[in-house]
Amino acid sequence: MKRYILAEHLKERHTLLLKLLFIMPLIGVINSLILMPLYFTVNSYNWWYIMLMPATFGLIPAMINRKEERKLKYGAVFNLDIDLKKLWVSKIILALLYMSVAAFVHMIAVFVVQLFIGTQLTAGYSFLTLFYASVILIIVNVWQIPLCLFLAKKLGFIASIAGNAIIGITLGMLFSDKAFWIFIPYCYGVRLMVRIMHILPNGVPAEMTEPMIKNTSLIIPCIISIILFAAISICSANWFKKQEVK
Repeated sequence: MKRYILAEHLKERHTLLLKLLFIMPLIGVINSLILMPLYFTVNSYNWWYIMLMPATFGLIPAMINRKEERKLKYGAVFNLDIDLKKLWVSKIILALLYMSVAAFVHMIAVFVVQLFIGTQLTAGYSFLTLFYASVILIIVNVWQIPLCLFLAKKLGFIASIAGNAIIGITLGMLFSDKAFWIFIPYCYGVRLMVRIMHILPNGVPAEMTEPMIKNTSLIIPCIISIILFAAISICSANWFKKQEVK
């Protein structure tokens, strides 16, 4: 499997995708610094997981798929004596690694800029808190990677990115404060940041008495997300194995 992942990574060398791993997370950081420096940390994270993260989760798998689609619609690999299930899973793992890089670029940028800004109207966060929040955001959104890779292969590049971004932003904003949020995985990241960073879905700092802080489980959403990730990965890998050059 390691060789499959390395081979997939080599295909992305010197491509726009690797640059986007830095560009996408820094967009929110720069905007927060320019537009609202006194609320820099809160806004940087809120804009990241509300808007930019769903778009990035759709973009990375879509670009990995597009790299292969341009080569005779996977004809370059379908004709090789390789394990198609391993190939598909390697793309999922690579997308996860890339998404992790983007998330930690965002975290480090926020932490460093936060040090230079100094006093904000909202309290800053320790490195451990930012790290913890970023790890949780990756875990509760990880299921989107195999889903978006499948959508990109089945429906196309634009459908994967636009669909995931629009649905993710809409559902996350509208239902993360509802009682049934646990049934909507797109709400997990938004809801858990209320518990971890005390940021409401609209970006306003939450008071310690906020009911969502006490009524939000950290473990259950993580478990559900990992189960969804495994299930979608297995199902899509079995589907991909049956594909043929058209």
